[in-house]
Amino acid sequence: MRYHWGEYSLNREAGLLTRHGEHVEVSRKVLDCISHLVANHERVVGYDELIRTVWRHENVSNHQLAQVVLAARRAIGDDGQSQRLIRTASGLGYQWVGALSEVNDECVAVPAQAPDALPPVPANAVEPSSEISRHVPADAGIQAPGQPAVAIAWYHSGKRHTAAALILIVVAVVSWQLHKTEPASVRASTFTTTTGDPLARLKEALWKGQYEEVREGLATLPAPLADSADARILEFQLDIERGRFERAEEKLALQQTRAKAAADPVWQARLLAAQSILNAKTGRPAQEVLAPAQLAVELLESAGDAVSPQIMGEALSTRGNALMKSSQFEPAMGDLVRARDLLLQAGDNRRAAIARSSLARVWMRTGRLADALGQMIEIAAVAKRYQDPVAEIASRNTATKIQIELLRWRDALASSQRSMQLMQSVPDSARRTRTMQLRALALTGSGQLREAGSLLEEVDAMDKERRSLTIPAMYHLASGQAEQALAAAAEAFGEDDTNDKTNLILENREGALLLWMIAAQDLAANGKSMPAPSPAQRKALQQPESSIGHIARGRWLWSQGQSQDAKAEFQLALEQAQQTNRPFRMLLASEPLIELLLQRGDTAAAEQVLAKLRAHDPEWLDHDYHANLLGLKVALAAGDDAAVKATYRNTHALAGQRRLPEDVVKAYVQRAPQAGEPHITDTARLSP
Repeated sequence: MRYHWGEYSLNREAGLLTRHGEHVEVSRKVLDCISHLVANHERVVGYDELIRTVWRHENVSNHQLAQVVLAARRAIGDDGQSQRLIRTASGLGYQWVGALSEVNDECVAVPAQAPDALPPVPANAVEPSSEISRHVPADAGIQAPGQPAVAIAWYHSGKRHTAAALILIVVAVVSWQLHKTEPASVRASTFTTTTGDPLARLKEALWKGQYEEVREGLATLPAPLADSADARILEFQLDIERGRFERAEEKLALQQTRAKAAADPVWQARLLAAQSILNAKTGRPAQEVLAPAQLAVELLESAGDAVSPQIMGEALSTRGNALMKSSQFEPAMGDLVRARDLLLQAGDNRRAAIARSSLARVWMRTGRLADALGQMIEIAAVAKRYQDPVAEIASRNTATKIQIELLRWRDALASSQRSMQLMQSVPDSARRTRTMQLRALALTGSGQLREAGSLLEEVDAMDKERRSLTIPAMYHLASGQAEQALAAAAEAFGEDDTNDKTNLILENREGALLLWMIAAQDLAANGKSMPAPSPAQRKALQQPESSIGHIARGRWLWSQGQSQDAKAEFQLALEQAQQTNRPFRMLLASEPLIELLLQRGDTAAAEQVLAKLRAHDPEWLDHDYHANLLGLKVALAAGDDAAVKATYRNTHALAGQRRLPEDVVKAYVQRAPQAGEPHITDTARLSP
């Protein structure tokens, strides 16, 4: 089988890549990579599948694979930015997306994928029937007038199925190219003809992440409608979603001046709500997010009956989110409940879903994680039913965070995988970075370090401004890369001036500090000198604000030889995590506490801590690598052969590509005969 695209040709059987008939010199790995992607163009080829194809074994990192893909792109005139031929399906693999035609054994070209690469017409073909082409405008730019002739020739030669298939392809090409060549203004005009309210269709497109269609639709609105409050709000929302914050700020300032001059309190309030959202998106302090939202609600309340339930609901929803950012959870809950009810009263189910989502986030931060998770899953299901990928991604990303906090790694993998799939239909934005990093964290917690590392490398290359540095720090710790973890955690600590105590998955200042302390202790355990904390870190260690801060302080005291004080800090952190129903934090507190107790020879106390931890949620702890590793350490210290046997097998199965600690493996090997197990070493682990 041979394949053609543009000026290139690939003969798979001969292993030959040519350009304009001239041989293109590439390595075997690059040729195998191109060949496999081309042959499987109809689907995304997973990382592991491509690695097995190119290297014939699996002990290869995704970074090495990315280098081969980069070389393949260069060989065929593609690059990682445009991705005209080889597209990166983030978190999944790669797919051939370029125009492509196959040449079969009869040397007849058959389009394999894209309509731009239809085969040439044979010289002896009959004249084309104009039944299809006569309906095509002369300036449509369609380059396939001879294809019906090919189909007729095949039909008369007995190849009737092939002829029918080609006719269907030509019809599809004509339809596609007519749409492609249709003026943008005509396509955009469908917004004004498919509904009585043209802005409603634009809002629908914005919900679905169809940003280019919204831009074109706004550009073609009639002048009076284009200058309306709804249209201006939509412009701000579009700029914010596309990350164009400076442009949104300029437009907002201009409209605020006009609204004040018109003395229109409702318009002013809506602009203030938009300002609050923009301030939140650009990472401004909580007070700068809350102040305009507070003033917006006050203006609307003073306007009385002139305010519709929908506008008041939107303003209350914005203030509720701002109050949540300020950690004022009780008033936030009140605003969001009112907003939800008003929006439902107005028939705005989608904005009501946003209020419900925010309400779930309040529950999440006040310890009602299970309730919040159930709400997020329901909202995601509604978004899926409405075919709203943007809302579904937001809900599933939040669900992923909660599932990780609850140590439900399998569920987190499923949620994050769905978000990654949805991202293929949503333009690049901050959501892409967030989705990829959450997927990387779910993979890390499940021991799939190779895929996690590849995703984090992509984020690094794509969007360093919006990335979270605590997630790379967690990945480096799981990979045994203490120095890299230390650097990432230090940078995260330095960049985070706030310390939201309620944030999940260590994404706050104290979370970065704890990760730094764990990395520092890992370095010391491996014979390297313990790094000294900076003055800012030392100050934070002296004044912990949450259970995470107490764990970090406990680790610092332990490293300074103050084990009794460290024990008290760990116990306090464990109690606080239990009170707020945070299994992730409970495990983070239990790990150093149990290790400290075992170090002191107090195995009975360590067993009590482990039993207390397991009693909280045994089902999910059974599927967590770190919880099982703790159980193995305690079983080895207690000399419980049955427990050693069971926990080692479970820990080894859950480790994935993580290496079990050398001291644990050594202790197990010494204990294995008594446990009825063979001498097993940790040779199955792959280097990340």
